Amino acid sequence: MAKLGFVGLGVMGGEMVNRLLSKGHIVTGYNRTRSKAEWLIKKGMIWANTPREVVENSDVVLSMVTNSSALKAVMEGPDGMLAGPYGAAEV
Repeated sequence: MAKLGFVGLGVMGGEMVNRLLSKGHIVTGYNRTRSKAEWLIKKGMIWANTPREVVENSDVVLSMVTNSSALKAVMEGPDGMLAGPYGAAEV
């Protein structure tokens, strides 16, 4: 089974991760506010401290964030999903 990653654990993202966990998937997740993700951690989600950590520990990453500025932050920030070696792939 693939290791899944999820960035953005609000109302919609949190419920999606909850469903994945209930079906036995391994999920690593990140949210700006860890306290909002505690219920998922208690259900078995692996916590990542940054979006980059999610990418580094997952085969597939999904995101569910509020708007385009939030997406830009989790993608392009200093510890964003594109910050690691996988985001720096040469074309």
